[in-house]
Amino acid sequence: MIRKTIFISCGQYTDAERRLGREISEMVRKLTDLEPFFAEEVQDLNGLDANILSALRNCVAFITVLHPRGEIKRPGGSTLVRGSVWIEQEIAIATYIQRVENRQLPIIAFKHKSVGREGIRDLLHLNPIEFTDEKEVLAELPKRLEQWKSLKPSGIELRLASRIVGQQEDRHMIRRLEINLVNETNYPIEKYELEIRLPSGVLKHWSTSYPGAEVRCDTPDVRCFRFDQTVRGAVRPHDQLPNPITFEYCAMCALPEHEDRAIGAALVAEMKLGAKAWVNGNEYAVEKTIKELAEGAGNRA
Repeated sequence: MIRKTIFISCGQYTDAERRLGREISEMVRKLTDLEPFFAEEVQDLNGLDANILSALRNCVAFITVLHPRGEIKRPGGSTLVRGSVWIEQEIAIATYIQRVENRQLPIIAFKHKSVGREGIRDLLHLNPIEFTDEKEVLAELPKRLEQWKSLKPSGIELRLASRIVGQQEDRHMIRRLEINLVNETNYPIEKYELEIRLPSGVLKHWSTSYPGAEVRCDTPDVRCFRFDQTVRGAVRPHDQLPNPITFEYCAMCALPEHEDRAIGAALVAEMKLGAKAWVNGNEYAVEKTIKELAEGAGNRA
């Protein structure tokens, strides 16, 4: 699943550098609604290089800390203190994302006072905050993270929304669920697959037919539907599905007959409606309760 992450580009050569990276990660968790990606904390079966490249591609913000890595003499006789090669490369990739892909990527940069300018950093207006002690980084970062509290991912997003469409003679309120795939990238989404999972009890009023879309579901009392680009076509850059996928549902129909009505209503309110999308090998997901949909709130992924 694609998460909303802040990429932390920090050295791991010394204990102090690794500790700083972990402390920055913890600060991101506490002060933002985003998840940190710090390579030192990653433990899975994928190669570290694949994890780093994937995280850079999908991050919504970037924090970099340049530590010194030794002094070199230039041909003209001058000397330069270099930063980490890994960090310099990650900065270059972040620059590519900004300049070539035209994707907004907020950056907070810290540079040890001894580190000189070279490579692509020499061409950037990075405006790094200089430090001599890691404590200075930790003291300055909270003020900078305050500005990132409202950050949202730019890219591909799956959305669920609901609105009232009418009332039946039995006084059952009917709502329409809309599932949309939003593409905020500069490239068309030509192939995709969507899966929608809905409590079967809420679909008793639903009459629309999607031939071949319903698939076997492994969860009792849940109906599953799958869709791809065959009918709706590609999703153009900075656009959404030409026609959202819709279902009419009724929360009252899901009330258990044997339950106390108040208890039953509370249980139904917490029933979850969810969707997943698979695009270019990545998974996107969103899930909301009936109550969240009715209130126009909920979580997006």
